Order: sequence, then structure tokens, then C-alpha cells
Amino acid sequence: MKNQRKTPFGANFLSLLFVFSTLACSTSQPLTQRNQNADFDHKLADSLLTLGFDQEALYTLLSDMKPMSSICNLSLPLARKDSSGVDEAITISKNISYLQQLERYQKVLDALETADVGFIISPFKQDYDGKRIMQINAYRRSTMAKMVAERQAFFGQWGFVPSTEPEILINTIEYESKYERFRGYGYLFGYPKHAVDFFVDASQSEARTKQFVKRDFFSIPVFIKRAGHFVYAVPKGYKPTETDSTIYQKAAVVLADYKKLRTQFMRPDSSLRALEMWKAVQKKK
Repeated sequence: MKNQRKTPFGANFLSLLFVFSTLACSTSQPLTQRNQNADFDHKLADSLLTLGFDQEALYTLLSDMKPMSSICNLSLPLARKDSSGVDEAITISKNISYLQQLERYQKVLDALETADVGFIISPFKQDYDGKRIMQINAYRRSTMAKMVAERQAFFGQWGFVPSTEPEILINTIEYESKYERFRGYGYLFGYPKHAVDFFVDASQSEARTKQFVKRDFFSIPVFIKRAGHFVYAVPKGYKPTETDSTIYQKAAVVLADYKKLRTQFMRPDSSLRALEMWKAVQKKK
């Protein structure tokens, strides 16, 4: 599917391994046309945090379950049609609104960061029909460090150690070779090793035989949906193990706590005061 991408472990794009579709960030109106006199775009912050809390980023923002989670995608007409490497790759006069839009997103995300939680706008290596797809991800430094330590035999090949800056690690994996990228993203997004192994093995088998490897999916509910967001592929006919059950049960506790917390920060129009909630959560730590 063109111009639609979630994580490399999803099911709606070239390298969508485990997770299904995501809500895209609104890019129909350049942000510079809104809140022109505001130093901080509260409305955008609320929107991004709501997307994160209500989907699988909940398990990164309010939990240590996932080292990294996607929030939404941006699709902007910034990609070149060729790879000639010229200095003026885009026409600034035609694209300034999109660059300003990205600057506004970046400033908001920078302001939302805490000592342990960060945000990154990651441009995907492959472009589509002249559009650059960028994914906004949240990551938790402590969980990322623990994951790298546990998978040191894999991440050590790039010289990555637990104290490596997460953003360097994330963008390196995006530009790596196919199967290293699949495995790296699987670990980054917090999928269990057996699911990562299955997907990589299945992908390699498909490349050799040209035959799709049938699979089932194991889903962990998020606030907006019971399936299709935090989900990973497993062999056809697979029976959940203790590892899967542990992930599911831990997520259930996090989700239940969030549902209770969420009711305290609702506006009369049923929208979430997500920025206020995020600040409140940080104050309690």
C-alpha cells in the first residue's frame, strides 16, 4: 500500500511485520498557518499525546513494556525522483511550509521529553511517489538500554552498548540491510524473541521459495481497539506460551490503570487533556 506505513513489523507495507495500520498525523494544513503567535502548540501536543496514549505507545509512555512505539506517520512531498546527490535536492520556495511544519512538530516533541522518555521523527529510507514517509516514535531510554544489554550479541555488531543514544540506534537500524533491519526493529518495538525469529525466518523462506509463509497474529489490546495495534506474527496454529501470556497480562494492568487515569482528564467534549495528564504523571515520579 502506498504512502502508508507503521512499523517494520506491521502488516500494511513492504516491511510491516507484526502490527497493522496506524493513524496518520494531519498534514493537510501547514502548522505555520495555525497558532502563529504561540511559542508552543498546545493543540498539537495534545493531539500527538492522545494518539500515543490511546494506541500502543501507551506501553512506552506509561510503562516499560516497549522500548519504542510508533505514534503516527507524516507523509510529505520532499523526496527526490532520483539519487544524483545534487546539493539543491528540493526547491525551498515550494517546500518551505513542509519544512516549517516539521520544525513545529520537532519543537513540540522536544518540549514533551522527560529524563527517560524521548521522541524522534524518523525518515524512512525508501520514498514513495516523491513523498518522504516519516514516523514519529516515542522511546524509553531505560527500557532501550535494558533491551540492548539483553541483545548485546546482536546490537554489538554496530558497536551499540546500553548507553548508546537511542536515536542513533533507531536511525542506524532503519538504514541497515533487510533482515538486520527486520530483527532490529522487532527488538526495538518490544516483540518477544520467538516472534522476531519467526518473522525473520519466514521472510528468508519467502525470498528463497517465493511462497508466503502462513501465520496467525497475537494481539495485545490498546485503548481504542482490542486488536491490530500492538500485535505480532506467529506460526499458523500457534498456541500462546507463558511468555505471550505474561506480556498480555502485564499490558492488561497498564491499560486498566490508564482507563482510570484517563477519566480524570476528559473535557466536556470528550477530548483528552493529554498534555495536562502527561505533566501530572511526571510530577508524581
